[in-house]
Amino acid sequence: MMARRDHIHIVQLPFPSLSAPHPDVVDYYRDYGRVFSEVASDYFVPEGGLWELPLWVAHLAGMLKSVGYVPRFSDLSTTPPQIDACAAELLAQTRVGDALLFSPLAQNLDLAVAVSRQLMTCGRVTLLGGNMTPLVADGDATIVHHGHVTPQGLEAALAGRHPPMVHPLKRGEVASWRPSYDLLDGYRGKVPLLRLNASHGCLYACDFCGDAWSRRLVLVEADVLECEVTQFEQRFPEIGLIYIGDKTFGQSPEAVRNLLKVFAGRDRFRFIVQTHILALDDDLIGAMERLGVVVVELGFESASTSLLRENHKPHLQLPVLADRIARLTERGIRVVLNVLSGLPGETREDHCRTLDVISDRRTGAWLYNLYNFVPYPLAPQFARLRDRIVDWTYAHWREDGPPVFVPDHVTREQSFQFFLEKVACAHDAVLRSRPVGAGAVAGDRRLM
Repeated sequence: MMARRDHIHIVQLPFPSLSAPHPDVVDYYRDYGRVFSEVASDYFVPEGGLWELPLWVAHLAGMLKSVGYVPRFSDLSTTPPQIDACAAELLAQTRVGDALLFSPLAQNLDLAVAVSRQLMTCGRVTLLGGNMTPLVADGDATIVHHGHVTPQGLEAALAGRHPPMVHPLKRGEVASWRPSYDLLDGYRGKVPLLRLNASHGCLYACDFCGDAWSRRLVLVEADVLECEVTQFEQRFPEIGLIYIGDKTFGQSPEAVRNLLKVFAGRDRFRFIVQTHILALDDDLIGAMERLGVVVVELGFESASTSLLRENHKPHLQLPVLADRIARLTERGIRVVLNVLSGLPGETREDHCRTLDVISDRRTGAWLYNLYNFVPYPLAPQFARLRDRIVDWTYAHWREDGPPVFVPDHVTREQSFQFFLEKVACAHDAVLRSRPVGAGAVAGDRRLM
C-alpha cells in the first residue's frame, strides 16, 4: 500500500519508565542535576518528560522531505503508556490511508506493536523500524525496516516495495541528508541540551552494546552539520549545551575536524562528548579544549578486567584511568564515568571492585551515569542470553529495572540489588564531593 505524500506521521510513543521511575534513581539524578549545573548553569533534569529532543524525529523528517514527503509529528511522549489511550489519540489525528512511523526502544516495543495492530485494523499503514525490529513478528506492522534507515529506503518502504526493508549504510558512505527540526519546536524550553552526531557507528565490538553490529563509521558531511547548527541557533536560541552523540568521540579524526570548523566563532556553545579511555591522547584532549568540551563521559562500565574481557571491551588499568582523568581535569574538563551494572557474568566480587572505585575520590571522577544491562537484540550478548530470558514483557526492559534474564553467578534479585547499591554509592560520592547548596550558579534553571 502506497502512502500519500502529505499524510505521513512520525510518532513518538511514551516510555513506561517516565511514569514510574525508581525513586532511588530519581533522588540520585536530582542531585546529579544540581552538581551538573555548576559547569552548565542552564542545565536541568526534566520532570515527567523526555530528557532531550527525540533526535530520530529530526532525522526522519529531513529524509522524508528530501524524497518529497511532508511529514507531521504525533508526539505522545506525555500520554499515559497505555494501548487504548495511544491508539485513540493517533486515530483522532489521522485518517484511513495515512502512514505512521514508529521507532521504539525496548521498553515501549510492546506498546508500539499493540498500537500498530489496532491502527492497521482501522486502515492505517504502519512502518516500524529501529534496533528492536529483530523481535517484531509478522503482522505486527504493515512494513518493518531493519538496519540504518536512508532516504531511499524510506521512499521504497512507503511506496510498498520489497518489505521487510533492509537498507544499511555502507562502510565509507557519508550521511548526506539534512535533519529537519521544524517538527520539534514544541520542545523549546523543555530540554536542557541538544544532540548532534558528527559520525554514526563504532569500531569497537563490546558485547553489551546494541551498536556493536555496525563495526563501521559513517561520516556526517560538514555542510550537514552547518545546517543543523543553524537550525539550533534559530529554533533553540536558549540552549547552549550540545551532546556529541558519536559513540566514541575521536574515532573519526575527520568528524572532529568538521566540528571544529563548524563551531569556529560560535563560542556560546559548550559540549559533552563520550569516548573510550584508549582514544584519549594529548591531541584529542587538545581538540576537546579548542572545541569547548566541558564534560567527557568515559565508558568505564566495571572495575573488573575479567568481566570486561568477557564482553570484548578493551580493559583498562586503574592508574591509567586516573592519569587520563587528571589530564582532562587539568584542562578544566570534568569526567563522568559510565557504569554498567548487571552484566551476565558479574559476580559479587566484580560488583565490590566497582563500588571501591566509585567511592575512591582519588580517581578524580566527577559524576557517574548508572545503567542496568538490557539485552537489546542487536547486542552480541542477546544471542547467548535468549534462552535465559525469563521476562518477555518489554515494558520491563529498563535500564533502571531488574534484569530480565537469569545471570551467571547470582540471582536476578541479587543482581538488581547490586545496581541499587551502585546508585547509593554514587549518590554518597556526589554528596560528599559537593554538599547540597554549595557552588550555586547565577541564572540556574534547575527544575529540581
